[in-house]
Amino acid sequence: MNKIYYLVGALLLLHGISFSQTWTEQTQPATGISLNSISAYDDNNVWVCGNGGTVLRTTNGGTNWLSVGAAPIPTTLDLYNIFGTDANTALVTGSSATATFVYRTSNGGGTWTQVFTQNTGFIDAIWMGNAAAGFMVGDPVGGRWSLWGTITGGVTWDSTQFYLPQAGTEAGYNNAFFFDNVSQAVWFGTANTRIYKSTNLILWGTEPTTGQASDYAIWFNSSTNGMTGGTNTMLTTNAGLAWTATTGSLPGSGNITGITGYGSYWWVTRLASIVYFSSNDGATWSTQYTAPAGNYDHIGKSRNGVGTMYAVRSNGGISKAVGLPLGVVPVSNTVPKQFSLNQNYPNPFNPSTTIKFDIPSSGLSGAVDVRLTVYDELGREVAVVVNERLNPGSYESNFDASNLSSGVYFYKLTAGSFVAAKKMNLIK
Repeated sequence: MNKIYYLVGALLLLHGISFSQTWTEQTQPATGISLNSISAYDDNNVWVCGNGGTVLRTTNGGTNWLSVGAAPIPTTLDLYNIFGTDANTALVTGSSATATFVYRTSNGGGTWTQVFTQNTGFIDAIWMGNAAAGFMVGDPVGGRWSLWGTITGGVTWDSTQFYLPQAGTEAGYNNAFFFDNVSQAVWFGTANTRIYKSTNLILWGTEPTTGQASDYAIWFNSSTNGMTGGTNTMLTTNAGLAWTATTGSLPGSGNITGITGYGSYWWVTRLASIVYFSSNDGATWSTQYTAPAGNYDHIGKSRNGVGTMYAVRSNGGISKAVGLPLGVVPVSNTVPKQFSLNQNYPNPFNPSTTIKFDIPSSGLSGAVDVRLTVYDELGREVAVVVNERLNPGSYESNFDASNLSSGVYFYKLTAGSFVAAKKMNLIK
């Protein structure tokens, strides 16, 4: 299976994907404080939390960072996970030796309100599907996992429908939680060689064991392709029905603290100052960036925009990466009313042409798995131009046919349940 994905990755590189990524260090006011979680609403609006009641926010892509943690968040409370619903609204959770808490802001951190507390609990992660609906998972309390939902934007939380008994003494990890807005499936890692999954938040099952004692981080690049990490990386291509060790072994040592990705590309941090990178679903890994000091605690990619990446460290360091590999470029922020696939231009072409398509809003976040492929006259797939999850918007992608012969070709767009195809002519 990995050979297939390696081939897809090679085709993506061949047909129009550029990759020139640059990491830079950010200047911010929380130096020396352990930062534990990052949530990037888009490329410019990013939220970070850490020890000592620390909450940081940037609205200009890291040019300026503001410290926005304030009462009632105690300065003695360590904050472990944050989720920015939009540029102004965020939820952050922290835990003490006796209780766990969730705080909410709707004005960019100007004021905060405590919206949740649980004695002896530890909320691991929060994920909002949209402005109103969200979910959070915490370590078991009283023999059951602490699972909570909201339909009020995080103002109130309820656990009535959500029941999952604890097995033994298992517990979870902050940031080891993923909510797929497309399929509505959720996964979270545990310290019990297992990953829990639900497709409706009510009925829960365990994924086949990953073979690792703990799963500290988990991320899905699509509704089917995901990666988890303990002491090494495990890959699934069928939404978690099976997990196998990635072909390539992750360099270095230490527990994995963060995973994020894009198509067949993956970025992983472990308990070190290094960001590791794979362009082929983990078949090979390389050291992409080494921070000047501190250990990475979390890495995340912006959920909207072009996918700018941020990673936070134990010494208060924040790293930013721009120039992600993109096989498709957003050309408008206006949300289309319907799916469409335009005629390529120029047509006929030699050797490259541009293909434009529209993705309307659908589902909780509007994000949808998109695949743009090219076929010859015999119906054989000759290129994968786009294979990734995209937010609503208008996009265009360049298709380079330098390695193909003159003739008639067909390109097909599959986006959720929408399928469309058109013909184009290559004349050399």
